[in-house]
Amino acid sequence: NEVMVWMNLIHLGLRSDRIPILFPVIGLEWQVGVGPESLSAGSFFDLPRLSEAIGHPVVDWQDVKRGRYNRPWDQPDRIPHDDDELLGCWSIVQTFDESKKPLDREGGPRFVHIDAQYTAVPPTVKLAGTGDGWHTSFDSLSHILSPAGRSQALALEPPLPTYGVRPLPPTARHPQPDHHLACFDCLYWVWEEVNWEWERNPSPTWDAVGTHLHFTQEADDIATFYLQKIFELAVDEDVPPSSSPPPQAVQISLTTCATSCRNPDDPQSCHTTLSEYAQHVQELRNELVRIHGSNSPSAQVKDVIMLSDEADPEWWAEVERMGWRQTRPYEEEISRDYGKR
Repeated sequence: NEVMVWMNLIHLGLRSDRIPILFPVIGLEWQVGVGPESLSAGSFFDLPRLSEAIGHPVVDWQDVKRGRYNRPWDQPDRIPHDDDELLGCWSIVQTFDESKKPLDREGGPRFVHIDAQYTAVPPTVKLAGTGDGWHTSFDSLSHILSPAGRSQALALEPPLPTYGVRPLPPTARHPQPDHHLACFDCLYWVWEEVNWEWERNPSPTWDAVGTHLHFTQEADDIATFYLQKIFELAVDEDVPPSSSPPPQAVQISLTTCATSCRNPDDPQSCHTTLSEYAQHVQELRNELVRIHGSNSPSAQVKDVIMLSDEADPEWWAEVERMGWRQTRPYEEEISRDYGKR
């Protein structure tokens, strides 16, 4: 999800002629347990290569603001600090959500020592025809980032609602959204013309940004090392082997499913069965044949790699019986070297 927000942020930067600054990923305790490291965007995406490809600068937050990047996220990171800098931001969620409050970023602004004070975006940023939800358009958000659009929004009567996580002193005025450094509480649901464009082809943000995203050499080397282990290859052998088509990967986050399950007393009732995943794997293979032709290497996929946080040994035994490969044998090693420390 964070990577999709990054792509939307970069796309908005292209549309508004602003330089996007990518915030760090903060592993949440309910997702990955206690002690995960924060990750800067540049630690696993090649941002210089991306900037060159799209002809527009893309900056890592750690290059402009101090913070404890690439280190375990401690309790002091979750609370305000005496040296937090006041920054006026726009809130999309405050305008369209029933709570009338900005999205809680799980301490994200505080992690980078920002005291975010929000002003609700005008309702006109809503993408037409999307009904309920937080759907906005790149056009409308670009407009309020322009000098004229910002002035129009801040001159509305009655004034746009404001909100601050940390109360300001009685004599302090609520800061307006900064006109140099623009910020939003949520850029996940931003579209060009219709909602859920990610699922369409062409997809404007994917085409403009996503196709130019590449992992750093370090991230690529780590992935290659473990793929060689999974496929029982020597360190000098290619992944996949030159004689084999690329594998399919299935990633299942059961922790996320459990936290959003409508029946918390029986989280298994919200899980998709492995047979259903197998069905979707076959559907994707059929789609590859349709797109590339039956003789294309892309249509000859046979191997599947399963990645999941499932702890049930029987579940993993079933994965093995299906003939799918898995990362589970290396989880402790990966966690020790690259994860929670």
